[in-house]
Amino acid sequence: MIKSLIRYWRIIVLHGVLTIIHKLSIQSWSRILIVAPHPDDEVLGCSGLIQRLLREEKRVDVVILSGGGKSHAACCQIEESLLIDSRRNLSRKAAGILGLPLDNLHFLNYPDGSISYDCPETGQLKNLIEELQPDVIFVPHRGEGWSDHLAAGTIVRKLVGKTSKVELYAYCVWFWFYNIWNIDWKNAHILAMTSQEHRMKNRAIDAYVLPKAPCGKPWSGVLPDVFVRANRWKKELYFKME
Repeated sequence: MIKSLIRYWRIIVLHGVLTIIHKLSIQSWSRILIVAPHPDDEVLGCSGLIQRLLREEKRVDVVILSGGGKSHAACCQIEESLLIDSRRNLSRKAAGILGLPLDNLHFLNYPDGSISYDCPETGQLKNLIEELQPDVIFVPHRGEGWSDHLAAGTIVRKLVGKTSKVELYAYCVWFWFYNIWNIDWKNAHILAMTSQEHRMKNRAIDAYVLPKAPCGKPWSGVLPDVFVRANRWKKELYFKME
C-alpha cells in the first residue's frame, strides 16, 4: 500500500515537472524503428509518437522481440503457444487502431523473461536493422527495472555501435512504476498528444488490457492500475541516448 502511494505521488510530481521539458522534434527523421520487448510495450510507450510520425508520412516499423508467453506463468495452464498467438493478434489490432501497416509490424521469438544478446534471434534483429536502415531507433529506458526491457536496449546498442549515425532514443513504460529519481533531464523530450492521438492511444491500450484469456484475466496479465493510469497520460516522455 505504501509503495503504491509513493509510486502514485512520484507520477504526479513527474507529470507536473515535465510540463517544462522541451518538445520532441521528429522533422529530421525519415525511417524510424521502435523495439518492444513484449506485445503492448510499443503501445504503452509510443502510441502518440507512432501516430505523429505516420501523419508526417515517415516510415515507421515496430519489432516485438518476444511473444510475451510468460504473462500467465503464475496464473493458469494455458498453452504458451496459444498465449503468444493471442497476444500477437492483439498487437495487430492495436497497430490497426494507430494506423501502422501490418507489413511494418515484425515479430521475433526471443524467450519471454530471458531476452539477451546471446539469443539466436539477435541475428534476425541485426538483419532487420540492416534492411530497414532506420535514422533513429527507440528502445526502453534504462530505468525500466525489468530485465527484458533493459536487455532490449543493450542488444540494440551493441548492434548499432558507438560509431553509427543512427540516433538512439529511450521511451518509458515501466519507468513510471519504479521509483527512479536519478533522471537525465537534460536529454528529456516530451511529445504532447492531440486529443485525437490521445484517444487513439487509449483505444490501443484497451485493445491489449481489456480482452480476457479463458482464465478470465487479460492476455497480457494483470497490470498494476497505477502503471496503466500513468501510461494513459496525454504526453509521452523520451530521452536522447548519448
